[in-house]
Amino acid sequence: MNVSFPKCNQAGTEFVISTTDDLQEKVNYLSEDFPVAIFTQTYHHAASDSTPFHWHNELQLNWVSEGELEYCINGDSLRLSGDKILLVKDHQLHSSRTTEKDTCSLCINFSPDIFHPMILKHYIRPFLENENFTSSIQLLNPGQINILESLLDQTSEPLGYFSIVNFLSQVFEELIRSFDEKPDQNDKEEKELFQSMLSFVHSHYQDPLTVRQIAAYGIINKNRCTDLFRKYTRLSPIKYLNEYRLYMAKNLILNTKKPISEISADVGYNQISHFIEQFRGAYGLSPLKYRNQFAGQSSDRTSSLS
Repeated sequence: MNVSFPKCNQAGTEFVISTTDDLQEKVNYLSEDFPVAIFTQTYHHAASDSTPFHWHNELQLNWVSEGELEYCINGDSLRLSGDKILLVKDHQLHSSRTTEKDTCSLCINFSPDIFHPMILKHYIRPFLENENFTSSIQLLNPGQINILESLLDQTSEPLGYFSIVNFLSQVFEELIRSFDEKPDQNDKEEKELFQSMLSFVHSHYQDPLTVRQIAAYGIINKNRCTDLFRKYTRLSPIKYLNEYRLYMAKNLILNTKKPISEISADVGYNQISHFIEQFRGAYGLSPLKYRNQFAGQSSDRTSSLS
């Protein structure tokens, strides 16, 4: 699926994350023998940069080195700044966006297989099999912040591997020690049902979708469909559909030279005047003014925050 995420940088190379049709993030490890991907991600607030809903097979640790991000994880909203880290379990549907200014984050996607087999078998695997754990925020001490700052400069160095494993071991030790068992409020089958409907919207956003069609795909009624969208995205199905259409339009405006009228049709709007009105309401500028202001800045975003 050609969904554009904010600009990323891994080992000095810029790239843009993409997802599969079922919203899974595609991850490139540092090496075949070391299942870790570590990269920075930059968000330009004025351009309304955001990371759309997605999930990954790996665990993910997030740290915001500059600015602040608002995450939505399985319907729960939280804010992350430089004094905390966020650990997201595998297969959890989540998104992120800036709150008030340009932001840079460090992401570490990793397989638990990086840990010693004994530690993995007796401590980490049993913990990860607990369905009550989906994500966790931990406060950082000054020493841990120093380690994360050093990782920003070590993504291409072999010695950085040691720092990564040592730091992640500390994170899990503290997490397992302090985890507060709570009743499972996000049923696994319910999350899978919602994820399938969300994937359906992402695959058919160009079509004139209705709530009835989205609900029919999930084999549920319209009220249940609306309840699930509000629970996990805080938006109604149609509101989410429109926001996703505008998000895809923004990517086409920034990354192609297509006429605005063609982009409007490509993302499911029959009337260009309605599209322009909706785009201006979401991003504060008309599509053409947005292109003129931000299309040339995408290559500069990473360097401006590094």
